[in-house]
Amino acid sequence: MKYQSPLNIPKDNISSPYSIITCKAGQSGCKNSLIDTKKTAEEIHRILEKIGLGEYIKSKTNGGKIPYHMKFKAAVAGCPNSCSQPQIKDFGVSGQAMPIAVLNRCTECMECVVICREKGAVDVIDARPVFDYNLCVMCGDCAKACPTETIIIAKKGAKVMANGKLGRHPKLADVIAEFTNKDEAYELLRKLVKERMKK
Repeated sequence: MKYQSPLNIPKDNISSPYSIITCKAGQSGCKNSLIDTKKTAEEIHRILEKIGLGEYIKSKTNGGKIPYHMKFKAAVAGCPNSCSQPQIKDFGVSGQAMPIAVLNRCTECMECVVICREKGAVDVIDARPVFDYNLCVMCGDCAKACPTETIIIAKKGAKVMANGKLGRHPKLADVIAEFTNKDEAYELLRKLVKERMKK
């Protein structure tokens, strides 16, 4: 199975029952990546093969070409930038990292505020970084930028999304779990696929 970068997607293979796309972190590495996208994509492929999803989809077409809307589409993104577009796939995984502030170290350099692309997600008040987690996308850039390690990453994991699609009736995927570890994410995939195969 070839894992494709969204920057260079080859023509869809008409015989393939599913596609698994990674962001460029899975191809050449990326400084923003919070999870190993290549290994995650390989494990998704292994799980789909073991469950027999490919054979199930092929059985629905009586051996003919598999229409695009019948293919199972998965995407793995290394960070919340989501270059591989997991929000519009049947199953999507995106790396995330939750920043927190450690007291009594902040020098009010404001590097965290400068680096943050989400206006208002982090501010420095009384020599302490303060986060608005409703605005924070959990990229972890503020922690990387902090020269005093006042901001650290409290937890890392994967946001797991399901049931996104484009087409005539587009729908963004539902977030079904956040900050999952690998095993939890893979178990969610198994459940999703098994439910779909009951239909």
